[in-house]
Amino acid sequence: MTHRRLPVALALVAGLGLAGCSGTAGADVPSEPVSGGTLTYLANTEPPVWDGQRIPSLNLNSINSSIFDTVTTQLPEASGYGPGLATAWTVSDDGLVYTFDLRDDVTFHDGSPFNAEVLKQNLDRPLSEPDLATVGNGIAENVVVDDDTLEVHLSKPNGAFIHALSTPHWPIYSGEILSNHSSQELSADPTLSIGTGPFKVESYTKGSSLTLVRNDDYNWAPETASHQGPAYLDQVVVNFVPETQARIGALNSQQAQAIDQVPPLNFAEVEAGGNAILEQDNTGTPYQLHLNPNVAPFDDLNVRRGFQAAIDVNAALQSVYQGAYELAWGPTLPGTAPAGSADESIKGTWGFDADKAAQYFAEAGYTEKDAEGYLVKDGQRLHLDWYVDSLYAQTDQRQQLGEAIVLLAKDAGIEIVRTPFDTATFTAKIAEGKHQLADSSRGYADVATSIQPFTTAAIPTSNGGSGINYGLVSDPEIDAQAAILRASNDDAERVAAAHVAQQRIIDQAYSLPLYVPKKTVGVTPAVQGWAFDQVGYTDTFHGVWLAQ
Repeated sequence: MTHRRLPVALALVAGLGLAGCSGTAGADVPSEPVSGGTLTYLANTEPPVWDGQRIPSLNLNSINSSIFDTVTTQLPEASGYGPGLATAWTVSDDGLVYTFDLRDDVTFHDGSPFNAEVLKQNLDRPLSEPDLATVGNGIAENVVVDDDTLEVHLSKPNGAFIHALSTPHWPIYSGEILSNHSSQELSADPTLSIGTGPFKVESYTKGSSLTLVRNDDYNWAPETASHQGPAYLDQVVVNFVPETQARIGALNSQQAQAIDQVPPLNFAEVEAGGNAILEQDNTGTPYQLHLNPNVAPFDDLNVRRGFQAAIDVNAALQSVYQGAYELAWGPTLPGTAPAGSADESIKGTWGFDADKAAQYFAEAGYTEKDAEGYLVKDGQRLHLDWYVDSLYAQTDQRQQLGEAIVLLAKDAGIEIVRTPFDTATFTAKIAEGKHQLADSSRGYADVATSIQPFTTAAIPTSNGGSGINYGLVSDPEIDAQAAILRASNDDAERVAAAHVAQQRIIDQAYSLPLYVPKKTVGVTPAVQGWAFDQVGYTDTFHGVWLAQ
């Protein structure tokens, strides 16, 4: 059969509906949105923590984006940021003071007003909770000027600060909730997720489901929304169903109208059931392998470059995904803001080349193979330990991709052993620094955060630090460019710095980019108006409607 997949562009957010109809070309779908109905949505995992400031997981973002509004919003085509809860803002010449003008017509789900004092409460949290993910934004002080004006003082310039305020990573809670509940309670109980968004939490059953109901008072959607006023749906029931086949079976039997994370090898199965696959490429970082240059054999640049040339990534992607995922060429993905941040000149400068790999390995002293075909030097195999966070091993069928890479490496004479750990143990093991390989991907709308995984400041520490530099790279040139990305508010200057950093990361073989991640959602023909945000995650259920 012919597979008809429907890529979802940000144009949807500007008001275009999307008919999710594969195999139902003759379906009679209304041209105008219809209010009412319940959407049953099957998520692949339950968020481990419900407080976005603590652990901003992708599954949490997809839910929180309907519960909480953001201070700023991401504009299409990496073109910058627009108003959200803030109508406008100014930045001081030294980049240390941001003055926000706020909406005066917004209320929280509990009826309390949104104002500068409540925003201060939310932005003050990193000052008293040093383990929050938002601490790195460098807030030093928040000052209420009047009810509708807040000054944010930073300890150092942060060119990605406006970006940080545009994501569900920074949920804006009701002041009543922050005053009466601990951070631990916010993390454990989503019924405390009292925001200003188009949906509010009605009920929650741990390990099973979350029910959202429409906020009938909602009338402050950002200009990028598909419409103004309340959401169309009456409610959204989110069920947590980790088994892929169970999600697909529920969709094909119409027990659910939408399912998250459809693996590429299951696209045909979903479409054969008369349903559609909605796709949106992520921005930020690719799914990539981090090479640790601090331990043998990767302390030798020739070995790192040899590894980069020895793995036929395209063959692995074709084997596992049948072409559904695109090869990534650099550590910053196309579409990452500001426009032009991804260095297109990197494309084709590296890649699979068995002869070149053999040459690099020979220069490093690996000129012989043992009886099993592995390269050896001084009697020692070319051995690599790949540490895996088991929480994400099945995301995008990455377990299968990892196994394919292990086989391709063996063909090149490289022995790779993949070792899975639970998330807490994985973090501790990475900090020990004994591994050669670790994998990750992260969706971001700003280029600074795509370079961060290669900066000295992001190296995990043995005392429980949550740094994301899994290769433990400490390179002065990358750090210097990252400093420009953090401090500058000039797009051209930031793009130039980003290109230098990306070229350094690839030239020094600190990364083996694998593929461009994407959000994939399966929907029945009834589901209309689905949209994704600029990063590629589910944007909000605000514009979704069901054709009756």
